[in-house]
Amino acid sequence: MPPTKIINVHTHIHPHQDIDARVKLWRECGVVKVCVQVSRRSHGNDALRQWMRKYPDIILGFGRISLEPPIDPPEQVDRLKEQGFTGLKFIGPSYPYDDERYYPLYERAQGLSMPILFHTGFLSIAPDDGPRGISQDKMRPMRLDTIGRAFPDLRIIMAHLGNPEYNVGLSVIRAFKNIYGEFSGGGGSKWRETTLRKVFASLPGADMQDPEQNQALEWFTKLCFATDNPEPPVWIELSQRLMDELELPEDLQERFWWKNAAEHLGLADAPAADVL
Repeated sequence: MPPTKIINVHTHIHPHQDIDARVKLWRECGVVKVCVQVSRRSHGNDALRQWMRKYPDIILGFGRISLEPPIDPPEQVDRLKEQGFTGLKFIGPSYPYDDERYYPLYERAQGLSMPILFHTGFLSIAPDDGPRGISQDKMRPMRLDTIGRAFPDLRIIMAHLGNPEYNVGLSVIRAFKNIYGEFSGGGGSKWRETTLRKVFASLPGADMQDPEQNQALEWFTKLCFATDNPEPPVWIELSQRLMDELELPEDLQERFWWKNAAEHLGLADAPAADVL
């Protein structure tokens, strides 16, 4: 059954896109909140704020922090909070995510209850990646293990579940109460779907009602819906096929579609009219 309510924890808006048309499509798909991320390849913080003001009921802005020298000071986190941003997007760091040079940013975000979505794993290749020192190693999902221990109240979303280190990513979100994950990426291609089916698959003959045999029953309590660049229908259909194959019960699917995100983003206690 198609979902009637969705929170999308990860997407982008780009200068060449018709944003009004996209928001209309999001609503038609049952999307009630969208975490729009800012990165070097998309709109900047100032441009995103315009869309946050135009569509305050659906767009939750995740502002960009510079992780390249000179690294933004913690005061930039304060400014983004004051400007109405819900969270932060971390991507393409000059140092590993768990480098202590970033700790003041994590401490400030934790104190302000601002979630951080970390791009983890492979990052699509750009011409300036060499000079910038872009490396998967700096964005490995295991880096969030260190951060989760140092900042236990920091709300963390692991984007892309550490692709290609999915098993590491799943282990991390399972271990830490403050780390959730999402598995978007690859444009929602058939290749990505096949990969995810292998990652989540149980052993032959498994009891699909037993969480120790069908481990997806536990993993999906910490996973959220996300699209990255494609529009929602691509990932709605892919996610539904995947969850049907894993025989996930309806209440767990509902958690994936929106409840996990509402809880992790601090929306669960908001008035129903604001969240639903």
